[in-house]
Amino acid sequence: MLVVQTQDLCLSFGAAPILENAKFVIETGERVCLVGRNGEGKSSLMRVLAGEIEADAGTIRRHSDAQIAYLPQDVPADMPGTAYDIVLSGLGEVGHLLQNYQSLSAKIAQHTDAECLKELEAAQEKLDATKGWDLQHRIENQLQRLQLSPQTLFNNLSGGMKRQVLMARSLIQNPNLLILDEPTNHLDIQAIEWLEGALKAFHGALLFVTHDRMFLRRLATRIIDLDRGTLTSWPGNYDQYQTHKQAALEAQDAQWARLDKKLAKEEAWIRQGIKARRTRNEGRVRALQALRTERKARREQTGKASIVVHEAEQTGK
Repeated sequence: MLVVQTQDLCLSFGAAPILENAKFVIETGERVCLVGRNGEGKSSLMRVLAGEIEADAGTIRRHSDAQIAYLPQDVPADMPGTAYDIVLSGLGEVGHLLQNYQSLSAKIAQHTDAECLKELEAAQEKLDATKGWDLQHRIENQLQRLQLSPQTLFNNLSGGMKRQVLMARSLIQNPNLLILDEPTNHLDIQAIEWLEGALKAFHGALLFVTHDRMFLRRLATRIIDLDRGTLTSWPGNYDQYQTHKQAALEAQDAQWARLDKKLAKEEAWIRQGIKARRTRNEGRVRALQALRTERKARREQTGKASIVVHEAEQTGK
């Protein structure tokens, strides 16, 4: 089932666009890793898909019942409440029902009140209808796997444990698409193994960014490459992607080398002056202008820029 599809997506924060007419599709059951050099715009693309920022142009088509959960790279500095409260907050209306039921139960334990009993009974009926009790058990099981007491204050946890609690909150929502930006940050080996197992058991679609190559190799079923504003899909694992990507870059370099050679030849010809201005050579001049435009529009890979200077011949003066 198609979960999300983009068409001609464009996004720019400066001179060079982050996305140029980007097109891709993610389907249920896929575990897609988004790769690209630092600064290419991977996090920005994820935020667009999560609805946190809007693209400059293009369309995003989501499944009618699509629910998207997004876990950003940075852990929030201050989130009041217990670990249980944080996970519970991912359940929306059902979470509010559970929270209200627990609040009423605590109130009645201290002082029996007919009105509170009535409210408690109504809350219980709603939880029965929405299968809220099953979700409560799921929260408790998630925290038990993390070896965390539900009453542990979230702000007292380490960075790694905070990320795991936030991950549990994302998983408890059972989203159609789970978007993770550097999910292994601050995690030790044991926590990464827990995360890997949880994501492999996840039945929805997964889109993630990671610098952990081992985690990527074990998890990804497809690679989407973001390179100079263009998205390219590469089926298979990361090692297959690296092989095919290198071949594609070599082919591109060879094509550009041929263009540069032709451009240098035509630039030498145009400097001859009068010959280039003859009527029969106007087509060649237009072709040279097109070559210049193509060369100017080229976006080199970061760290691979080269500068070619053509020195003009001296005039008679």
